[in-house]
Amino acid sequence: MSKSLLALALALSVLPIRALAQDTSAPPQLTPDQRQVLHQTFEQFAQQEEQLHQQMRYRILSALSSVHQRAVAATIGELAISPNPDFEGAAKRLDMILSPGERQQVLAAHEAFRTQSTQLHEQMKQQLQSEMPADHPDWMSHGPSNGTMPQHAPLDAGTILLMALTPHPTMGMMGWHEGPGPMPR
Repeated sequence: MSKSLLALALALSVLPIRALAQDTSAPPQLTPDQRQVLHQTFEQFAQQEEQLHQQMRYRILSALSSVHQRAVAATIGELAISPNPDFEGAAKRLDMILSPGERQQVLAAHEAFRTQSTQLHEQMKQQLQSEMPADHPDWMSHGPSNGTMPQHAPLDAGTILLMALTPHPTMGMMGWHEGPGPMPR
């Protein structure tokens, strides 16, 4: 009897601690259907972002003369096989070989991409927030409140060329995708 009483007393003494450990202010977990909707929204916007990038890439390549396209290709190839690639030096060399018109078109293509990408991110933020349950906190409000992307130093045309034209493997291409089957393209 004394062991039962001791066990009961111990259980009752731990109960308030257990109750405190359960944080009732935490938002409820999303249901699988809600997660699926959010995932589909992310996928949709990722595809749109990729289309914007492809448009910028096309505009940049169209702005370059065939001689300068070959120079860019050779520079990217040299970076790929170099044991110590110098991206800054390569960007400066590319910037110097461009004509003023080409340089301006590259900068304009990049600025158009940044503007459209910022608008797309704002649309995504609004859509995701509308898809969240009403009792879920506004988790998207932790970023910039004015819908702008963080400001960086202006990029030169050579740097933009390297950023826009060199392949950037995505997580999915590296085998870090979810689900069975082949990786999406």
